[in-house]
Amino acid sequence: MNERNRKEELMSLPDTELNHQIFENKKLPKAPWVVLLHGIGGNSRIWYKQIKHFKKCFNVMTIDLPGHYPNPSMEKWEEGYSFDLCTDMIVNIMDKHHIKKAHFIGISLGSVIIHHLIKRYQDRMYAAVLGGMILKFNTFSKILLSAGHMVKKYVPYMWLYQMFAHIMMPRNNHKVSRSMFIEEAKKMKQEEFFRWFEMTKYVQTISENIQKYHVPRLYISGSEDHLFIKFLKEHIPSDQASQLIELENCGHVCNLEKSAEFNEQAISFLQKYNEKEDTASRGA
Repeated sequence: MNERNRKEELMSLPDTELNHQIFENKKLPKAPWVVLLHGIGGNSRIWYKQIKHFKKCFNVMTIDLPGHYPNPSMEKWEEGYSFDLCTDMIVNIMDKHHIKKAHFIGISLGSVIIHHLIKRYQDRMYAAVLGGMILKFNTFSKILLSAGHMVKKYVPYMWLYQMFAHIMMPRNNHKVSRSMFIEEAKKMKQEEFFRWFEMTKYVQTISENIQKYHVPRLYISGSEDHLFIKFLKEHIPSDQASQLIELENCGHVCNLEKSAEFNEQAISFLQKYNEKEDTASRGA
């Protein structure tokens, strides 16, 4: 679908506007925009340790992904949920606010979605910071996901979510982020969780050949992100547009567990790629 047709179709559907919040930089109104995308089961509360720091340097927008609290039910999403539709809905919010181009920051699933945005809308992005990136699943993860698919009709979704949360974030120093993810996931409807759970089978495909795209990317992962960091380390040498920062004694949700280091590294990286002209990147 081309840009004009995509916009016309989405704008004609009143139930496709995602919940979002804007935190404008009052001192630097022409500062670049940063868009923050959370992970599966979460919502934009996950960024509470980032917003006050990032809005000193940028205009900030948080977007709650479709199917996640506090978004209402959306017929268009329920009928055709996909990573394509999700990215279209995100860009639709940028269009609404006349944001031509922005930086993006994601955590976990949000980082996967940013990869898809790069492939479909790289002209709308300056640079990206990808926290807790999931490039692919190891054998153990695949077995867990397969088991989850087999039993999902017979067990409460929160049982599955809590199991995955404890496996991904097993250590004592992961407790705060693990607990927050579980609490926020309780606000998600079961059918929406299973829609996203089904979409996990496309995660590896989304990141294939990402090295062919030249949007600058900083991956930030915890050294204890035991299910996913190995694949990142293997990927980085072949990707000239990317670099990896590994935070010691840190798990999957690195923006919470090591927020000071995450914020410092992310802000420093993004500022290197601010537009020199038309810095607001916001149309009239």
